[in-house]
Amino acid sequence: MSHTFDIVIIGGGVVGLTTALALAQKTSLTIALIDTKKLSPEWKKENYDFRVSAISLASQHIFENLGVWDAIKFKRVSAYEKMQVWDESSGTIEFDCEKIGAKSLGHIIEEAVIRSSLLEMIMTQKNIFLYDDINVVSIEKNIESVVVKTQEKELECKLLIAADGGNSWVREQMGISINQMDYQHTAIVCNVQTEFSHEYTAKQKFLNSGPLAFLPLSDTHTCSIVWSVPQSEADLLLTQSDEDFCVSLTNAGIHSLGKILSTTQRYSFPLRMRHAESYVQTRLALVGDAAHTIHPLAGQGVNMGLLDAACLVDVITTALNKHRDYTSLATLRRYERFRKSDNALMLNAVAGFKKIFSSQAKPLTTCRNLGLALINKSDFLKNKFMRHAMGLRDEMPTLTLCQKNNWNF
Repeated sequence: MSHTFDIVIIGGGVVGLTTALALAQKTSLTIALIDTKKLSPEWKKENYDFRVSAISLASQHIFENLGVWDAIKFKRVSAYEKMQVWDESSGTIEFDCEKIGAKSLGHIIEEAVIRSSLLEMIMTQKNIFLYDDINVVSIEKNIESVVVKTQEKELECKLLIAADGGNSWVREQMGISINQMDYQHTAIVCNVQTEFSHEYTAKQKFLNSGPLAFLPLSDTHTCSIVWSVPQSEADLLLTQSDEDFCVSLTNAGIHSLGKILSTTQRYSFPLRMRHAESYVQTRLALVGDAAHTIHPLAGQGVNMGLLDAACLVDVITTALNKHRDYTSLATLRRYERFRKSDNALMLNAVAGFKKIFSSQAKPLTTCRNLGLALINKSDFLKNKFMRHAMGLRDEMPTLTLCQKNNWNF
């Protein structure tokens, strides 16, 4: 059975859902969203999701302008007001939202909360059609359309958007190569109970083995952790009992939180930098992790993907408004130009940051600590870092602006 749409999006994660919702609200295009898993707005509040994101102010504005921020807040968010970053050999930087006149630096939000809220709104859109719990078996791209085939259905569209993650099957099928680098780290993630309150402060410590981050959740004695370590150390930490893991985490040295009292199930995933050599082809665009993946130490992965979505929507709506072909390579390259350079800057900065803090060479550690001390004493430099991370910079997509827009082309 064949179905025809203007746009097909493959991938029902946060970025794919946001792209679909934004296009549905800002245009009259028909959109099909495909995912291998069941897409349900159901959310269970009993336990924290182990997958969380540090959502920037720019990303918050995207959710506000799409009408989902209130639903996200109603479920569960944790604003963080301060951030402390320090090196095991004593260099420290502290960031405070009051220094830039903001209420918070961002929000720690569970992925399940964001996806549930997006799906609730998507269910109200008459021009979005969900195809979940289904596998794509082939893609055929020709001059006039793209045909996406599943085992049971055939979906034809004018534009295909790949939001299917770091190991993007669509990217591979379309022959787009990637530049990649193994960070030689495995991330361990879980939620933990702490002896002392986190006081709505995000904490990150650079250990000799890699960065350890504590992200404050809504309960003041609960944090989500991301511990990046070499695979051999990860294997040891993952096989420890819960009690022994809590001791290891306590000994890692986030002393302001006291003892780690308990932990949820631990999960792990390898860390690799990927950057697609091209984000677009005629009738094809990559967004989110399908275009780039980054080390979690900067907390920018999802925010980068949401900026991709917002920028692509800007490009498509502008083309429609000017009666241009929104699927052409010339149009889609505007999206690539806007986002690829910005993403490359972040990828390179994080790679350099990770390399600098991984080195234990005495001259480098001395310079590193002096640099951290200098930055910590400079409100100007700290404010520049904070504003960039929060998305408060020039030439941002329309959806990131602090206002609601009512476009419909």
